[in-house]
Amino acid sequence: MRLVNSILSLLFALIFQTISTAQLPKSLPLQKEKLAYAQEVEQEAISKNDTLLMAEAYYLNGKIHVAARDYLKSKDYFMKSLRIVEQKRKFDKVSRIYVQLSGMENDQHNWDKALNYARLSLAYSQNGPKRTQLAAYQIMATAFAAVYFHNPDSTQIRSLTDSIFYYCKQGERIALILKEPTALAGTYLTLGEFYQYQRNPKAFRYQQAALRLFKEMGHKLNQALQSQELARTHLLFNQPDQAYPLLQASEKIYNGLNFREFELEIKLARTYTLYYQQKKDWQNAFKYSELARNYEYDLLMADRDGAVSRLGVEYETEKREDQLKSQRRELALSQQNEQNQRRFLVVLIVLLLGTGVASVAFYRISNKNQRLSLHNAALVKEQNHRVKNNLQLISSLLSLQSNRLDDESARHAVEDSQRRIEVMSLLQRKLYDGDSMIAVNIDEFVRELTEMVLEAFELDRVHVSYQILPTVVLPADYAMRIGLILNELVTNACKYAFVDNPHPTLKIEATLDKKTFTMRVSDNGNGFDVAKEQTKSFGLRLIQMQVEQMYGTYKFDNEGGVIFEMIFNLLPTYNKWEK
Repeated sequence: MRLVNSILSLLFALIFQTISTAQLPKSLPLQKEKLAYAQEVEQEAISKNDTLLMAEAYYLNGKIHVAARDYLKSKDYFMKSLRIVEQKRKFDKVSRIYVQLSGMENDQHNWDKALNYARLSLAYSQNGPKRTQLAAYQIMATAFAAVYFHNPDSTQIRSLTDSIFYYCKQGERIALILKEPTALAGTYLTLGEFYQYQRNPKAFRYQQAALRLFKEMGHKLNQALQSQELARTHLLFNQPDQAYPLLQASEKIYNGLNFREFELEIKLARTYTLYYQQKKDWQNAFKYSELARNYEYDLLMADRDGAVSRLGVEYETEKREDQLKSQRRELALSQQNEQNQRRFLVVLIVLLLGTGVASVAFYRISNKNQRLSLHNAALVKEQNHRVKNNLQLISSLLSLQSNRLDDESARHAVEDSQRRIEVMSLLQRKLYDGDSMIAVNIDEFVRELTEMVLEAFELDRVHVSYQILPTVVLPADYAMRIGLILNELVTNACKYAFVDNPHPTLKIEATLDKKTFTMRVSDNGNGFDVAKEQTKSFGLRLIQMQVEQMYGTYKFDNEGGVIFEMIFNLLPTYNKWEK
């Protein structure tokens, strides 16, 4: 447990280090009124023992968490609802869940998954009511448009164009039959965006129709979004004078709303940039370009802040639940052992002469103790497995966020944090897969970690020399800190020492003399000014922090490249690892 706490504390320190220089806006809150209604539906389902009503409650909770951009939680709710409605063969409800899943994957830029979910929604909607078919046609058009807009294969252009137009027209037909202005406006919006992308004048007709419907329905946010899109279409046709009033109207409507919508802020700033570029007002164009960049950064920080906070809460909740379950198991096992002991005493008193029966009793108790030991070992493995899965989940989240970054330095900072998390994930995998669940073979760990970092930088020509005692086995606490230090050293070598180096070389040495551990890492780069870099490099500060926590010392030299040497003494408790 101390190891788990140490890993999680360091993990969150690494993540927040990359975002500590900015004042982050709060992530989107849950809609209280809708959340209260969903809770009412859930309570009614529990009181009536109605599984279909419970599926409805799960579905409502999923939509609420999608609006708050909590995609992990929302997908969990949708999958719970899906299992129930599939079992009950309620195919219209199955279809609408796949509509939500497709939209959610679109928001996360998972275009192929979004299209697969959309196809499932359409398949389940065919024998259902027209409203269900309408939603399926619209999500199909949206999914195909997303693939079309994001670098499709050149051989797919004609097929995608036909699919977008077909599903939009099917949605328009049903929306007109049902007299659904919201659905009709959504169809016009997709067609307008499609023709805008093609720079086809037909975009004006569909965007103006969508804007008119949104005004009639009083949808302020959609009015602001569509006004901005129509302004952008005018600019694509070099009509800045027609675009400017629409931009002002969009900005005025948005300023009257009582919440932030990052996507609209970014689009407005980008469209203003395009407008001022066409007007050759370069000062204002630059100002709005910087504003768009700041809004993108705010969006990234809000998403990351919300994701990290939710992960922290979920981890703490899961940890408390695991502790309670473990305590209950221990209590049950203790009571069972006491009961077995009482029975054994009765058997001894009644059957003093029955040595055979006593032997059988001893044999049974021995088997139970063996099962108890195996069970405890399984619990430790399960805990390591959970930690490994959590680390992999957070690494995936950071990878997702880094893909959305345009700023090179911010993306590198996120990627550095991701590699540090992968060091911890590698350690957990070693613990989970190895014979020992609390100790690591340093030779294997160092080799695999070094190869992992070199592979991340696609450096397969580096000559690596290892001189490590093969029998060194250290506790996980030591292994984690050594791994983080080695990760920083190899990463720095990949970034600076091996660039334009015709013969890149890396040498890693480690020895253990009684209780004194020494590690030496050197490369053949140009070296660097340690005193200067240490004041601004988070990686060097991380190395210093890890060495201090092991009560060790370290130094850097520049002799034909960077040479790092670290020495620390193992604590007295190391004796048990030697055995």
